[in-house]
Amino acid sequence: MDGFNRDRRNFIKLCTVAGITVFAAPALWQRGNARQSEIASDKLNWRGTGPAPAFRADGVAKVTGQKIFGRDFRARDMPGWKQQQHYALVLRCNRVGRRFSGIDWSQLPPDAQPYMKVTAETLAEKKLHLPPFYGEAMLLPEGASPHYYGHAVAMLLFDDFDKYAIAKQALQFNEQVIRYGEQTPPVERDPYASWRIIRVEGPQGPGGEDLYSPMQDGLFFPSYRDHKAEWPRAANQSGSVSERGIYYAQQIRGQTQRESDSGNWHLVRGEYRTQIVDPMTMEPEAANVWFDDARKTLHLVLTTQSPQDFQEFAAHMLAESAFATAIENIVVHSSVVGGGFGGKDHTIFPYYGLVAGLFGSAPVRLANNRFEQFQSGFKRHPFHMRNTLAVDKKSGKFQALISEMQVDGGGRQNFSASVSMVGASAIQSIYYLPRNDISAVANQSMNVDSGSMRGYGTLQTMSAMEMMVNQAAQELGIDPIELRLRNAFQNGWRNTQGAVPKVGVRYRELLERAKEHPMWRERVARKQAFERENPGYLFGTGYAIATKDYGTGAAAPSAAVQFDTAGRLSLAVEFMEMGTGIATSQSMLLENILGRAADHCAVGEVDAWHALQQVQTESPYTMSQQYQDQNSTNPLWTPVTAMASAASMSSYFQSHATTQAAEILFQQGLLPAARRLWKTDEVDGAQVQWRDGKLHYRDFSPLALPQLAAEAHRGGGVTGVMVHCFNRWDWTEADFILDGRKWTWGIDGLALRRGGSAENVIADEYQVEKRAAVRYPETALNNAMVTYYAPTAALVEVAVNSGTGDVSIHGLQNYMDCGRAIVRPLVEGQIEGGVAMGIGHALYEYLPPLAEGAGNGTWNLNRYQVSLAKHVPVWNQQHDILPPATENDPHKGIGEVVMIPIVAALVEAIYQATGKRFNEVPVTPEKLRRALNPQVL
Repeated sequence: MDGFNRDRRNFIKLCTVAGITVFAAPALWQRGNARQSEIASDKLNWRGTGPAPAFRADGVAKVTGQKIFGRDFRARDMPGWKQQQHYALVLRCNRVGRRFSGIDWSQLPPDAQPYMKVTAETLAEKKLHLPPFYGEAMLLPEGASPHYYGHAVAMLLFDDFDKYAIAKQALQFNEQVIRYGEQTPPVERDPYASWRIIRVEGPQGPGGEDLYSPMQDGLFFPSYRDHKAEWPRAANQSGSVSERGIYYAQQIRGQTQRESDSGNWHLVRGEYRTQIVDPMTMEPEAANVWFDDARKTLHLVLTTQSPQDFQEFAAHMLAESAFATAIENIVVHSSVVGGGFGGKDHTIFPYYGLVAGLFGSAPVRLANNRFEQFQSGFKRHPFHMRNTLAVDKKSGKFQALISEMQVDGGGRQNFSASVSMVGASAIQSIYYLPRNDISAVANQSMNVDSGSMRGYGTLQTMSAMEMMVNQAAQELGIDPIELRLRNAFQNGWRNTQGAVPKVGVRYRELLERAKEHPMWRERVARKQAFERENPGYLFGTGYAIATKDYGTGAAAPSAAVQFDTAGRLSLAVEFMEMGTGIATSQSMLLENILGRAADHCAVGEVDAWHALQQVQTESPYTMSQQYQDQNSTNPLWTPVTAMASAASMSSYFQSHATTQAAEILFQQGLLPAARRLWKTDEVDGAQVQWRDGKLHYRDFSPLALPQLAAEAHRGGGVTGVMVHCFNRWDWTEADFILDGRKWTWGIDGLALRRGGSAENVIADEYQVEKRAAVRYPETALNNAMVTYYAPTAALVEVAVNSGTGDVSIHGLQNYMDCGRAIVRPLVEGQIEGGVAMGIGHALYEYLPPLAEGAGNGTWNLNRYQVSLAKHVPVWNQQHDILPPATENDPHKGIGEVVMIPIVAALVEAIYQATGKRFNEVPVTPEKLRRALNPQVL
């Protein structure tokens, strides 16, 4: 695309938000000749001939420099852009509790003056406000008190790099730049959200009807006084939802205390804390934005996991501003983000880039260095939990869990409400609990805001649960794995919300495998031998297991699959590439359905889906059943049109859309072509099969994909299929009438193409097919909170230097159930990365809160310790991936879960080595040294 051409072939006008036309350009590294040559020829066959690909589908692009990150682009790299590059610098408060009294502009060197100073007054004049999701005060107005450490107060624009660099050097760590006035009270707000999950099983047991649960009875919420949650107090077994909930909560707490006092139940009580953690992605956030006022077009190159939502939010933001008449079009280049881990999902950063571009007289680049990323990028939520686990002393069965969680959401809400809910629903982990009273309150604070970083609340709560289970085993004298086996959740049982999981659980298999591993069976002897041979070192073995939900309860994946006359396959998916290898895995999914892997997969596709002409109207989480039923009569309505690349959703949710599109393409495109070539109408699609790249059926001559594709094109058949799906803890089904016959698929939107090439997926080439009927999952499933789970476990051996407190990992064994692995080497890559992240969270990574934390602007990798090669047992880690139970097992989302059991396993191994139990992470060498040598300061 040369610049921005309003020609119909390059610009699809189906997406108009708030009167502004929005266009999403493909990932930048896929543009132009590089992409076309990938489809036209395959000199280096990434697929290879083995069961796994020879290398990643984007491997050649990566090693030859065609795949580069969004922050690498400058104005001169963008065809049609004004070639001069400008630069933006954001000034941020490193203090709170004092009034912002302005900026001392004299601190700017004379030869580094900006041509534009953007302040809160500038934004107010132009009526520019943040989307409601992000809160208020994008730039803090003079006279106000900073809402949190790192609150932005101004943006400076420079017309060349030298001025920018000199100014940045003069201002970044200069305590005199931002002036502070008199002391002010801290900014306080009500909590961002509060949740309470109360359940008591009924007389029929784990799988029967509950006496009370959110799934069965609904949810209730507290009131707020003095910015603290106050739960209802009225208790009535026959009353309202809240009265019944409080009644059963009181019953749980009362019975727990009574049974403990009588000696029947053993209680593990404790406070558990997790720290603030930075996502530490390889590439800090960046944006390059150009406002082409002559064409009334705003161009943005962004590094975000959620370009779809940015488009919509940005359009509304501009439509309500003084720029409404000046901007008619938004062009978003959603490029390779350079690592996500959730840390680039719905961040506020792109909106600062947008503002920079609006006031710039040329393309403006706003790019964090690592100091700025620490100060402004969001963090993993720290949790403070007060937990009680009740265990029957005779049977070892868990009887009740009581948990009160306080979650620090920082200065802006972001996803804090959701993270606290997920953390509360996840603490159960792999265990069955007949009674639970779990509450979680997400609080506002002066810290840098926390967001959807990998783990999403589950890392925090399940680590605490595993610590409690290990402590219970030690105090009751039961083998820790045996205790877990006695309490492992089984298929058909209800979780803490009262919902039955939608996927099979294989927790016992993972436990049994670990129980037989030499590291576990021989742990006492190995400890004795190591400590005898290594004086001054303490040796221990720890085990932990976790099962994490994947998905959001409102998944809306789209996919398009198409072929040209030569049988070359191309695929487009909605998900971004964040290091997971999604282009490779999604391409491989076509092999069993269409005879070969895709020649090319376009990731991060946004605009093509406009061909489906779908509309959404209200939040899928809050709509009533009546509202959903009424809107479902519109054949183009859907609860959610698009989704962000997050929540470990690609392997299961995106794969569902990809396979649905491929299966429909086979049924509607290739099978009719096969019937014509075989000259018979009696071809049973269920009996045909692909072997060696050819379609076989009985004694008919096998047909290669190029033959079938050529016939489909010649006969005017279907050559491309685009679908949209929706999942609310179950898949939507819809009926479509094609050529007078009813078809039912697990989708809610469909568009078909006839003719065309294997190049770009172009919305204009597709014709929407309106559904005849649809069956969406009931809105009551929102109360289930989660129903899809993927488990992993970790068995780890450590040696602790009793003098320094240093921990070295001597052996690590992982266990995983990922269902049907699409590409095993990619799963193994997730395991290896998760191990490193888990080690960092357990032992090293730490940001202090408030004034000493990241918001003060002085943190970088010289202070923030991440896992290094020497900390990771590169040569001493193994993994055991369960084979799928059946050929129909789902592909499970495992991107986040791998790191979770590592944390608790390490903490337990340290306890087994030292006799020192820790309920707070990270367990740093300094903490261990002090615990082991209390007499030494």
